[in-house]
Amino acid sequence: MRVLFVRPPKYLWPYMNEQDNFLLPQALAWLGAAARGAGHEVRLLDCLPLKMGWRSLEQALRDFRPQVVLAGDSETLYAHESGRVFALAKTVDPQIATVAGGVHFTHAATDAFARYPIDVIVRGEGEATLVELLAALAGGGDLAAVPGLAFRRDGQIVFTAPRALVENLDDLPGPAYDLLPMERYGQARYLFSPGGVTIHHGRGCTSGCRFCACWLQMARRVGLPPHEELLPHWRTRSVEPVLDEMTQLRERYGKRCLVFVDDVWNADAAWSERFADELLRRRLDINWFAFMRADHLDRDLDSGLFAKLVAGGLRHICVGLERAATDELAALRKRGIDADLAGRTVRRVRREFPAVFLQTTFIVGLRDDTPADLDRVAEYAARLAPDYPAFHPLTPVPGTSMWDEANERGWLEIRNFARYDWMTPVMGTATMTRDELERKIWDMNRRWMSVGRVLRGLFTRHAYRRRMYLWWLLVSARAGLDYALDRVLPSRASRRKAALADYVGLVKPAWYDQ
Repeated sequence: MRVLFVRPPKYLWPYMNEQDNFLLPQALAWLGAAARGAGHEVRLLDCLPLKMGWRSLEQALRDFRPQVVLAGDSETLYAHESGRVFALAKTVDPQIATVAGGVHFTHAATDAFARYPIDVIVRGEGEATLVELLAALAGGGDLAAVPGLAFRRDGQIVFTAPRALVENLDDLPGPAYDLLPMERYGQARYLFSPGGVTIHHGRGCTSGCRFCACWLQMARRVGLPPHEELLPHWRTRSVEPVLDEMTQLRERYGKRCLVFVDDVWNADAAWSERFADELLRRRLDINWFAFMRADHLDRDLDSGLFAKLVAGGLRHICVGLERAATDELAALRKRGIDADLAGRTVRRVRREFPAVFLQTTFIVGLRDDTPADLDRVAEYAARLAPDYPAFHPLTPVPGTSMWDEANERGWLEIRNFARYDWMTPVMGTATMTRDELERKIWDMNRRWMSVGRVLRGLFTRHAYRRRMYLWWLLVSARAGLDYALDRVLPSRASRRKAALADYVGLVKPAWYDQ
């Protein structure tokens, strides 16, 4: 069968835009490899680095004449763009089978079927399910016999049996980088520079945080919606194939900054130790980024493992601190994290490893948050002195228990998923309106960007950190100017909102409609 995977044109988050970087979608590379390995004619169409707009995408559909079109995204924010792909495919040829996947469609199937012309949804981890689905579509098989699907039959949504996770990730065919425009990724001058591209070694997470949708896609599934139970589960590939892939990205494609997109990179100290030793032996001359869990980071600092990883090119980490108090972390179901230990660990990284760009995340706008609570979060961040503390408003999305609670209690004030950008609050707190919360987050960011802090970053002797500060300063200044102008020029804000319709704070690329 002719199978087309599409990452559609999108309005862009201002901190990841045309002047910065388009990150390679790992899902396309791995799912495309699985479909090709099963004997299908596969095309991967990533519209973002190609700067391909909707008219060009329609022509590509007509030229390739796919029998199956697949789209989907882990971000709820972009679900409607995938929905537009399905509508376009059906306009080109109503016989095209439209297949959705990713976190949002997995957990919002009922809503998605009502909104978009979707034939089938692949739920959860996709490779094995996709191969069996394509075989069924090609041979007229019964979709009900394929685990891991949702589809409509006689006006009803059918959920098939849960799909078991792939326990040995080494059994999967390697990513189909040759089907992607590799030369177009990592052209940013500052962000994830030079030559940034994504990679992963593990899937899933060791925690089941209430606010986070990332772990849901790779969770173990028990039962069927609406009574499905999700259990966090983490797996990893072996060290050798990961390093072989890194070597290929460096030597064949010239990528010198690798962005690990694992939910928790440092879950297994023994794996990390083997990885560090082999990475040092290969001398790859790369920078790399990873999301790291604070308690594991503390462990690896004590053992000396973190120092070996830095010697092997680790230059950028992101630690999800989220809150300043341990009881608040426990309420978010961020298991096993002590806020004081996490704070000491972050300060230690800053003190002992000045070459590492240190990024942290914080969740603000919990139901009981007051302005004083958010001041404490900001003060906590200031004491830790990371390079970049990201203050994100709590944004419940389908599949998370936070979504269930906010939905049931009527807290959600915005239900249009196209506005779930993790910059704009979608609900207030018990004591703060949405607008008050948005202004407070703006103030927290403004207070962080002191002249002295920015200048120290811009003039550090460490090249990677210096480039990241340049990027951060440029995009923050641009976003800040837009924010300020919208508030001092109400007519400008009205025009922008009318032009962007469902979008808040996102940027329309010049090529979007072309």
